[in-house]
Amino acid sequence: MLLVSNRILIVGQGTAGRALRRDIEARSDAVVVGFLDDQSTEPGVLGRLSDVNDVVVSHDVDLVYFAIPSIDAEIIRDFLGTIDLDRVEIAVIPRTYEILTKETVDIDDLTDVDVLGLVGRKPVKHDVLEARRFVHGKTVLITGAAGSIGSQLVRQIISMDPARVICVDWWENGVFNLSQSIASSPTVRFHIADVKNERLLDQIFGEYEPDIVFHAAAYKHVPLMQSNPIEAVNNNVWGSLNVMQLSIKHGVDNFVMVSTDKAVNPVNVMGATKRLGEMMMESLSRDPHHTTFNAVRFGNVIESNGSVMQTFRGQIAARKPLTVTHEDITRFFMTIDEASNLIIQSAIVGKNSDIFVLDMGEPVRIVDLARSLADAVDPSLPIEIVGLRPGEKMFEELSYEPERVNRTANDKIFVTRDELDFDEVQFMRSLRTFLGKTLSYEITAEEAISELEGMGFALQPVVQQDEG
Repeated sequence: MLLVSNRILIVGQGTAGRALRRDIEARSDAVVVGFLDDQSTEPGVLGRLSDVNDVVVSHDVDLVYFAIPSIDAEIIRDFLGTIDLDRVEIAVIPRTYEILTKETVDIDDLTDVDVLGLVGRKPVKHDVLEARRFVHGKTVLITGAAGSIGSQLVRQIISMDPARVICVDWWENGVFNLSQSIASSPTVRFHIADVKNERLLDQIFGEYEPDIVFHAAAYKHVPLMQSNPIEAVNNNVWGSLNVMQLSIKHGVDNFVMVSTDKAVNPVNVMGATKRLGEMMMESLSRDPHHTTFNAVRFGNVIESNGSVMQTFRGQIAARKPLTVTHEDITRFFMTIDEASNLIIQSAIVGKNSDIFVLDMGEPVRIVDLARSLADAVDPSLPIEIVGLRPGEKMFEELSYEPERVNRTANDKIFVTRDELDFDEVQFMRSLRTFLGKTLSYEITAEEAISELEGMGFALQPVVQQDEG
């Protein structure tokens, strides 16, 4: 961790910077030598941000605090890349301001919004009033409700005055924790149920007759699913088909499936199962019924279960090297709040079988994220390149055909239509035959991979042991 040193330079003479100066002077013997600021020439400002290395030398600075929470992420990243870290340590003050009463900077001080800033994109705001009008007075069912995205979705929908919120998940501890965190809400019901259990789901749908279904339940861990393809298919494909068919049977108005950027040209089992889910949605949308089907493709959700940020947080807390699988690997990033908002917004603006993507900016190299985190928290931590994991792609895509991606009423949400035409009738017939084999376990893992490849996916081979 970075200890408050004897001679400190603060970047930013705004509210955060001045408050930080007062706190340092009141709580320690350290000396704040002055400020850097591009917008101010008041007394105490020693230069612009670009002057940092000269000021560090001329004023014998030990530690630089970057304290401009509202600044564009690109400026932060440029600054971190400019400063001479061999001569001085640096800490980035997060937007929470909680750091102003502490003598150290640690990884838990960084919110997902702060991390999004480090990767170079501002959070996308959505129309909350329109979402409230859409949800108000309706019964909403959420699968995977105990997961990171599902639970955030539950909390947001509760605030929109629904008639009822039905939380469905097989994860007992997760459902218990969710129920404890929102125990005061009388509109919420909790059910321990597996999406593969068609009879139990049918009972739940019949009891509540939901108006809206958000399907967030899925196995998502890429290397783990690569070594367990049969369970990946049973849960992500058969489970999704169950929820889709029951939505039609019970007259659900809107069904939204949480998909992934890994569904585009998938090379791994998880991505292939998600693409099959999209294709099932498109196939069922062609049948005459009441339900409108949509899907939403996400990039990496910063604080979701199993995310790279969780890995980095654990490594930083343990003072271990930050591990990156390849120096050039890139990913898109978004916050849990953005992801949950996008799910709701897609149900509002979507036509039947639309697939939505978010304007997520440019993809970010994971090694750059790791370096930015280390620079912000503990520059002494090294970064290790450990090699690609089973099923891992070098980069992710949000659309098969970028020229067919169109804007919606929300200028940060895009819709992609008519991707990769296929014979829906033949597809569903072949899929049901395949599911018959996986559900009865009349197939090996290698045979399951082969069947998926026969559906047009160029997959990496199955691995025989689980890898983190």
